Amino acid sequence: MKKPKELKIKKCPFGCDEDVKLVKENQKFISNGKVYKGKRWVYKCPNCKEGFTTTESDTISMNNLKVLNFNKD
Repeated sequence: MKKPKELKIKKCPFGCDEDVKLVKENQKFISNGKVYKGKRWVYKCPNCKEGFTTTESDTISMNNLKVLNFNKD
């Protein structure tokens, strides 16, 4: 899986003042009524364990995720 670019701001935005790390995590989440599962790029603080994504990391991750089920209306 392609890796997103490094961030210009590398410190934790949640107040820890630690350098965030780019990691791949197994995640399951819902978007637009669909349940997705797979590896997702997340920028994560090693101190507080909070994480966040960017538009670029989400775009790259979406290519690797699988739809588990969806609602037909």
